[in-house]
Amino acid sequence: MKPSTRAAPFMPAVLARIAPRLGAEVWLEPEFREVGRIRFPNGRQTFFWHNKFNLNSVSSAKIVQDKGYAGFFLQQLGFRVPRTQSFFNHEMSRRLASPRDLEAGFRFALELGLPVFVKPCRRSQGSGIRLVGSRDAYEHAARAIFARDSMLLVQEPCPGRDYRVVVLDREVISAYERVPLHVIGDGAASVRALLLEMQAEFDRSGRDTELALDDPRIAASLARQNLGFDSVLPEGARVTLLEVANLSCGGSTIDVTASIHPTVAALAVRIAAELDLRLAGVDIMLADATQSLDDYFVLEVNSAPGLDHYASSGPEHEAAIDALYEKVLIAIARGP
Repeated sequence: MKPSTRAAPFMPAVLARIAPRLGAEVWLEPEFREVGRIRFPNGRQTFFWHNKFNLNSVSSAKIVQDKGYAGFFLQQLGFRVPRTQSFFNHEMSRRLASPRDLEAGFRFALELGLPVFVKPCRRSQGSGIRLVGSRDAYEHAARAIFARDSMLLVQEPCPGRDYRVVVLDREVISAYERVPLHVIGDGAASVRALLLEMQAEFDRSGRDTELALDDPRIAASLARQNLGFDSVLPEGARVTLLEVANLSCGGSTIDVTASIHPTVAALAVRIAAELDLRLAGVDIMLADATQSLDDYFVLEVNSAPGLDHYASSGPEHEAAIDALYEKVLIAIARGP
């Protein structure tokens, strides 16, 4: 057994509240409290790991975990995706007899037009993703990825706002805009002081996000805007510090579940169905999810989306979190 290094898992508390409503029995591994089994009155059972449940087939889940494979199938199925290509480290390039090495990746980046995103192929929560605008920045990002992985993706940036639409059994159960880490100036505090205050507020509200002030992506983003950690922003000035909008990286959310346009919801439902996923978090870039669908890009699909985005706003959203996970458990109890 290997315990998580993250904050104490919230799932045991969620299950303690909602399992009795369903007459379900929960067995929780007692030492680390991260995994367990749920047995329903009809005899069905499921295991869980953190906030992940057995709803999707292994093959579909594995395919969408790989951004390269997922992009291929999405494109073949007729969905619009960013222009993307995979490239390999020296060892993998040699083994595959492929010319798509680090240097070829930079040529593709130039073809797309800088800046471009450099991404690990299989990591999650925004880990390792860099927006690069020069050869040096590209090589630094690529070598950092190749230190852990044999493959990376070079991808064009896409215009619009970043939305996640969560689909369960052909129904949208949650939709929200994901807003990247940013600070708003007050005319007195430095960027560093604003980030430290943000971390203090996370701690006060019970949010488990740890802001990494030594994240080179933040320094690079500030430098692109001719700023630094000691810069004092004018009152009301908003500065984005990361291009990724993941909650684990300090992002925030704006819920649009009640106002998502039917055409956007239908797109997400169709994507989940085409990829044979009962539960999916579909990440879409578009102008406004509350308006009729026009132009869009599907960034990726998550086969085990966390439903705890409300937790970023504090414990007062406990009931909303419970309602979402109750829907998941009802779907599991119902069966395929």
